Amino acid sequence: MNNLQLGKMYLVKEYFWFLFPKKGMAKPATAWPSNTPRVGGEVAEMNAKWLSEHYNCNVDVVEPNTCFVLLEMDERFYKLLDCNGNIGWTYCFDFSGYFELVKE
Repeated sequence: MNNLQLGKMYLVKEYFWFLFPKKGMAKPATAWPSNTPRVGGEVAEMNAKWLSEHYNCNVDVVEPNTCFVLLEMDERFYKLLDCNGNIGWTYCFDFSGYFELVKE
């Protein structure tokens, strides 16, 4: 975790990741398998919609093979700015296992 760089761009290597508006809303298991990208994306979007309605907020999804900028981190919670301009928090147990620094 020490080698993570704030303000740098990272690539999502696998899974769909929910972006919650508040850090306290991001919890373990906020990633969704992407082994079938089309179906996985539909399921992730459907679950994001349900979470948005349930928590009365906007929950966005960051997809595999897209990029984001790491804005902030607190233990295993990460605040991201995704390629669509969405900002939110996600939880990840092994950041370097799922995300890769984009070389400039």
